[in-house]
Amino acid sequence: MTGFETVLLRVAGTAASALVRSLLSRAPGAGLTPDPARPAPRWRKPPTELGEPEIRRLAHVLAARLGQAAKLLPEHELLSAVDAVSDSFTALGTLDTEAVFAADLDPRTLAAMLEPPRGAALSAPAEAVYRDLVALCCEHAVDYTTTMPSFGARADVELIRRSAELTRAVERLKAHQNGAAHAFEERYACYVADTHGRLQLFGLTLSRTRQEWPLDVAYISLAVSGEHLMLPGEPGLHAAPVRAEQALATADRVLLRGPAGSGKSTLVQWLALNAARQAAEPWSTCVPFVLRLRSFTASGDLPLPEDFLRATGVPLAAPPGWVEDLMLSGRALVLVDGVDEVPQRLRTRTEAWLRSLVSAFPKARYVVTTRPSAVPEDWLAGLGFAPHSMLPMEQKDIRAFVEHWHAAARAQGQEVDAYEASLLEAVSSRRDLARLATNPLMCALLCALNQDRRMQLPRARKELYDAALDMLLVRRDTEREISGVEGVYLARDEQIALLQRLAYWLIRNGQVEAGRDEAVELVGGWLDSMPQVRAQGGAEQVFTHLLIRSGLLLEPVPGSVIFVHRTFQDYLGAKAAVEARDFGVLVKNAHDDTWDDVVRMAVGHARPDERTRLLRGLLRRADRNKGARNRLVLLAAACLEHSPELDPATRSEIESRTTHLMPPRTLSRADEIAKAGEFVLDLLKGPADLCEEEAAATVRTAARVGGPRALAVIARFKHDDRLRVTVQLSEGWQHFDTDDYINAALKGAPLSGAFLRVDSSSQAAALPRLSRLHSVSLIGDLGLPAELTDRRDVERLQIVQNATLTDLSPLAAMERLSMLGLHSCPRVSTITPLSSLPLRELHLYRLGGALSLKPLAALGQLATLSIDCATDVTTVRDIPGDSDLRSFQLWRSARYMDLIGLGRWPGLEQLTLAGDKQLAQLAQEQTQPPLSALQVLGQAAFDPASLPHYEHLNSLFLSKCRLSGSLRPLAALPNLSQLTFSDCLGSIDLEPLAQMEHLEVVVHPGTLIEGADRFPPERIRYMS
Repeated sequence: MTGFETVLLRVAGTAASALVRSLLSRAPGAGLTPDPARPAPRWRKPPTELGEPEIRRLAHVLAARLGQAAKLLPEHELLSAVDAVSDSFTALGTLDTEAVFAADLDPRTLAAMLEPPRGAALSAPAEAVYRDLVALCCEHAVDYTTTMPSFGARADVELIRRSAELTRAVERLKAHQNGAAHAFEERYACYVADTHGRLQLFGLTLSRTRQEWPLDVAYISLAVSGEHLMLPGEPGLHAAPVRAEQALATADRVLLRGPAGSGKSTLVQWLALNAARQAAEPWSTCVPFVLRLRSFTASGDLPLPEDFLRATGVPLAAPPGWVEDLMLSGRALVLVDGVDEVPQRLRTRTEAWLRSLVSAFPKARYVVTTRPSAVPEDWLAGLGFAPHSMLPMEQKDIRAFVEHWHAAARAQGQEVDAYEASLLEAVSSRRDLARLATNPLMCALLCALNQDRRMQLPRARKELYDAALDMLLVRRDTEREISGVEGVYLARDEQIALLQRLAYWLIRNGQVEAGRDEAVELVGGWLDSMPQVRAQGGAEQVFTHLLIRSGLLLEPVPGSVIFVHRTFQDYLGAKAAVEARDFGVLVKNAHDDTWDDVVRMAVGHARPDERTRLLRGLLRRADRNKGARNRLVLLAAACLEHSPELDPATRSEIESRTTHLMPPRTLSRADEIAKAGEFVLDLLKGPADLCEEEAAATVRTAARVGGPRALAVIARFKHDDRLRVTVQLSEGWQHFDTDDYINAALKGAPLSGAFLRVDSSSQAAALPRLSRLHSVSLIGDLGLPAELTDRRDVERLQIVQNATLTDLSPLAAMERLSMLGLHSCPRVSTITPLSSLPLRELHLYRLGGALSLKPLAALGQLATLSIDCATDVTTVRDIPGDSDLRSFQLWRSARYMDLIGLGRWPGLEQLTLAGDKQLAQLAQEQTQPPLSALQVLGQAAFDPASLPHYEHLNSLFLSKCRLSGSLRPLAALPNLSQLTFSDCLGSIDLEPLAQMEHLEVVVHPGTLIEGADRFPPERIRYMS
């Protein structure tokens, strides 16, 4: 036998073996047809999906099986019918298991989804053959998909999903007393999905028609401040940023704070849409009600549940008691948008309304939005509202928004590749633009202007608005040769004159919305001083022109008018205030947060002498108003950024007064000072002159200002090893170019005390450049990058908000990993790969359901365990592991776990409890652990007298607790040296503890304290 023959036989043998394996692996199928046709030749491996070649072959094979009608057709007509069948399937797309399940495995349903191709021009007999052949092809195609190896597993998944949907539908049906209520809920859900399912992307199109885009396409997930938690390795309470939808999903009551343009209203719209679609937990059983508070300002009446639909303009009549039933059952999602849009004099009424709703319907879910300073952070803390703040967009958020905006533009047929690339480069390299693009509105403005001005972008905020107004009011119509469409022609200045008067009228009256009739009447009055405009038409005609052509006004519901965004209202209102020389009005209202942007923009509009007058007025008011002094000084400092020309003495005085507020002593003060811009960088001291808190706040201030000069300030703290400072050094990475920050602040920095925050792929890729890496927080959907898992020096790792992570096995290579925290990783369903690691600390926080803790048995050295996830254990006794556990934490979703068996850990020193019954169980334990630190969370009625007597207890932390008794029993704890309160409900009287000379009290936001005057100032610490 020749070598060639040997090779040939081997090839033939291999092919035969493959053919046999493929035939044996092929499932028998469902037998939907007695003689199934093959969609591919027998010598080919069976396809896993049916594309155009397979369908075409199937059609040709089955055409030969047709009856007499097909045989009587001329050959060319039969071929045309066969081609038409193939084209119809091609138009539908590749036929796979997904497509067949979408047709419910019904050949007739699949056939109904097919349409004859346009231009087929079949004769009547050929069309009849076409229909018969489509039906036959569908029958054989569905039968073939049931033979695919993956069909069984895919069918199991589909069955479980459909069963779950059916179960939810049955539960919803049970919740209704009659079929009419259920039918109405379906109609209402469709209405909400339709009205809230689309979003306007500002500046996306040059056309003046209302352009809206699917919210699914336009929405980007933004970050909010996280819930205050005791995270390992972090000093005190830590509020790690979280995605907004994650934060809102984990609390029944939320107060969401954010500045204008930060995306609060869009987030409310997204929540309503997901609830209407029953998209996912926890929204799948909720019914949304969107209440825009501005809509109720004019009438003065806030709606009760039975009026929710009518008051919000829903043109549907609900069955009697329908809304109230939803509120009582806990299925109602009440979305209250815009507390800041309620005049200050009416906010007390708004709070009383919310309190009455929560008291009457405590099971309903509530989300309330507001600007940050409209109400205190703890405004609704007594009602159990968790406060979250919208955070400025980081570089990755800006890039995501720019990409979404341009993707929508491409869908409109625009050629925008060059504009997108140019803008992405600009916001990465130009600090002035990056500072402007910190919220969705400003990002959209930059996208529109970048396209409109041929990639020549302004550098200052006022220039940005001027350019936007020029684009909206003049250039769009001029370049498209649109003029006088409503019978009126208004020049740019004429439009601005009318719009700014309307804006200022709204601001003075504390409104963001006006009735259309009232707006027309106002315009009529202003036309008396504009005879050249009045000559073109009456007030109604002129106002209609402004509404349709300006691009700055909207009529969200008939009879109501608002500006397209509050920022434009403030900008134009500030211009009107300056032209009216209302500087006294501006100064008088400067303490009100709703006037912040108005005052800043007025400084930009004013002439130099007017600017001086306004800023000096702010300083004089600061002298007279002790309570608002620091706020007014910082507002004046923030105005310097808008003052290209200013009296040197005034500038010097503002800078001098700002100096007296330095160094920043808290992180919240750092954020306020940073708004003043780059000049504060010269006022920041070095680490040698600052205590730990001041040094940390200084780094935070510089990071928030940004730019090369700020990076130079941060570099001074590179070798500061104090924990709070290193935490801020780590977090500052998010505000600068990755490479620049590594070179200036991270290389050689002693970061062992803090977690280095990594939340972008570029940061992950740069990790090999750091010679020392001890602790890392990996945030976002980054998987487990090899640049991290390949390192052997990382000892502590936190993986946070990773919705894609499923496999933990790459962690096995991190041989020195002694601490691991998994936070909000919902697809992690097993911790088995961790059993080989030398873990001493393990923190499981909001992971997947039914998580088994059995692999902990292999972690003999485990000393700290935190649980806040669905596990398969119900008592402490069920937890495997070493008996030498020192710290055990049960977070919120583990609050039902019994503490029976806690005595198995005689060395337990730190304990966190989250349930009402657990404290009672602790008191019943025969063997009391020698606790030195105890955290008590979410106790609805915490009586300090019920606390077991712990001789060694030196730290007690109370969060979201309401005291039902006096603190006096705590005075009997001999070693108690620190008592901390966070988001506690009601008023807490410290007087019974005043004689404990060694006790320090720490108060976090959201807690009302009495009796603090009995304590020396050094024994009470208020946290920001």
